[in-house]
Amino acid sequence: MLKRSVTAATTLFILSAQPVFAQTSEWGGVCVEKGVATIQGLECLFANIFTVIIPLIGFAAFVMFIYGSFQWLLSGGDSKHTSQAKNALTYGVIGIVVALSAFIILNLISNFTGITKIKEFRIPRSNETQDATTP
Repeated sequence: MLKRSVTAATTLFILSAQPVFAQTSEWGGVCVEKGVATIQGLECLFANIFTVIIPLIGFAAFVMFIYGSFQWLLSGGDSKHTSQAKNALTYGVIGIVVALSAFIILNLISNFTGITKIKEFRIPRSNETQDATTP
């Protein structure tokens, strides 16, 4: 029975549709004007950092939570190992809360203010004067 269950689960996993991210863009924007990097490059830098860091924090917290769970299961009643496992679980939960809070706060600010691109950190530029002077 167990062998059938494992075979069925493996078959379903292999045959299920998996997303392929082969042609997604590497980063949001290049932020280089006329071959020269400007201060506008900072907004792309911050947007790219937050795009990468928030999911990594969530993943690290999830891994910490799983590690603490296994550590607790394997502690065997030893108070030292149990307290280490509790600390790992606490840190994992705190990490998940921090990652979710960062995501929720950015989206709430975006919804309340109506600014849909709050995660892009737009820095105002003075192209209007440059465009007027260039022929």
